[in-house]
Amino acid sequence: MKILYIARTDTYRYYREGINPSHWLYGAVEMERDGNEVVWEDESQALMNDWNLVRKHRPDIIFIPNLNLRNHLLLLLLTALGVSKTPICAFLHHEPKVKRGWKSLLYQVLLKAPRHLFFLSTKTMDETVRTGQVKAKKCSVPYWGPDMDFYNKVEKTEGKWFVSTGKENRDFDVLIEAFRRTGAPLKIMTAKSHAGNNYSDLVEKCKDIPNIKVVITENSGNVYPQMLDAMANAKALVCPLRKGKLNYCVGLSTIADAIGLQKPLIITRNPYHDEMYTKGMEIVDSVDDWGKAIMKIEKGQYNCCYSEISMLSCWENMKRYFKKL
Repeated sequence: MKILYIARTDTYRYYREGINPSHWLYGAVEMERDGNEVVWEDESQALMNDWNLVRKHRPDIIFIPNLNLRNHLLLLLLTALGVSKTPICAFLHHEPKVKRGWKSLLYQVLLKAPRHLFFLSTKTMDETVRTGQVKAKKCSVPYWGPDMDFYNKVEKTEGKWFVSTGKENRDFDVLIEAFRRTGAPLKIMTAKSHAGNNYSDLVEKCKDIPNIKVVITENSGNVYPQMLDAMANAKALVCPLRKGKLNYCVGLSTIADAIGLQKPLIITRNPYHDEMYTKGMEIVDSVDDWGKAIMKIEKGQYNCCYSEISMLSCWENMKRYFKKL
């Protein structure tokens, strides 16, 4: 089977160089290992990009790991209208925000194009179906998970630091206050800014808190080895999320890191995280909750007992739908 992957090929290059795990490619590596021919091509805002790629490669299936309706407008429209016959499978990361007007009607037309849509969250899937954007029969949650082959090769130790490596809608104020109160050692590794969030003041905020260290990195996938080393040698991972931004499964990458490395994780409660992901993790709501969870781990009163999900099991759940196309 020839599968046309349309996303970012630099992520695939990083994977081939051993920098990043395969789950950042949402099953495409596992498709390739399973004997399929995967053609790796870049996503683009250029209107004709997808259509030109389809005509060039003549794939059996098109796979889009993060369906951006604007970037794939023409392909989706041509497919929905029956002009393009090549089946599309895609991950839809977010429920479309527009619920009324002509844009909502356009989105409903565009979302008719994929033969199957995968979701990272059952709640996101259910909400998208409930609003009439898509039909339930062509949706599923395959339980995207860590590339265990990658993490099993990583040398791990239990150090003293609690480590935060996320950058997407992170609530560092709550995190800093919790660790200021407990005195436990915290290392924050994040970008200066990301998707409208500015973290450039973190160093200043923490300069007089001796148990907190801040490392500002580039906003790039190639810094992952630096973060991976910190996580692999951490006592535990932490993932503080902004309460006002819990309208999708933000924090899932850190959950994958925790499962892959088998490290304790403290994470803000997010209703978009399925129990399959959060089993065995410390789920918190308040600064007091953070303090209790931190001290629980400091005292060694913690056992990692995570669900056995992985990118390989995710592909097995995805594969059945590819076979039907």
